[in-house]
Amino acid sequence: MALALAAVFYASWLLGPVLNPAFGLLDGYASELAARDQPHHVVFGLGDLATGVIASATGVALAWRARGWLRRAWWALFAFGVATALDGTVSAMDCAPTIDARCAKLEELGALSWRHEWHSFSSSTAIAAGVVSLLALLVARRGGTRIRWGLLVAALLLVGTVGSTAEVAHPDAALGAWQRVQLLGLSGWLLFAAAVVVRPDPAGATAGWSGRARSGRRA
Repeated sequence: MALALAAVFYASWLLGPVLNPAFGLLDGYASELAARDQPHHVVFGLGDLATGVIASATGVALAWRARGWLRRAWWALFAFGVATALDGTVSAMDCAPTIDARCAKLEELGALSWRHEWHSFSSSTAIAAGVVSLLALLVARRGGTRIRWGLLVAALLLVGTVGSTAEVAHPDAALGAWQRVQLLGLSGWLLFAAAVVVRPDPAGATAGWSGRARSGRRA
């Protein structure tokens, strides 16, 4: 249930149009809602912090008692949690460049704080860790009963990530839309991970869990 709660906190960007009307549901980067000069930025920062704390703590707890691909998935979950917690706190953006021309110019000149500059790194790390964790879970649960759900989440995350990457290279009005698809994919991954934890597949698809069970029986 903890990871399901993390998925809800991670979707705090859905409150954007209500708390910060300068952003529509699909406008700009979702992380700009937590920029230090934006109204109610604390709400969005706390959403990332809560997600990060839950994900990192859960990842460590699960990794210690898993093996194989599941262990890799949970350590990647831990990395995602740490990076996401930093996103909403230490490396939160100074301002919102997609709606503030002055901010965009300062960003271009490299005149903003190191926290703003580090935001791209922490965000990229979080996304990469989420992708790695999801792929590891899919390998661990190959042949499992929920693999179709996992593959659907993976497709959603892949489309959002490819679209967001293309938009960074050639930005246009669709930037926010692609990133929101990516964020939905990450929330879906957290829910999929929660399902793996709550009901491990008994058919042996999760090598980490089954391997541990066998070693326990030998003991």
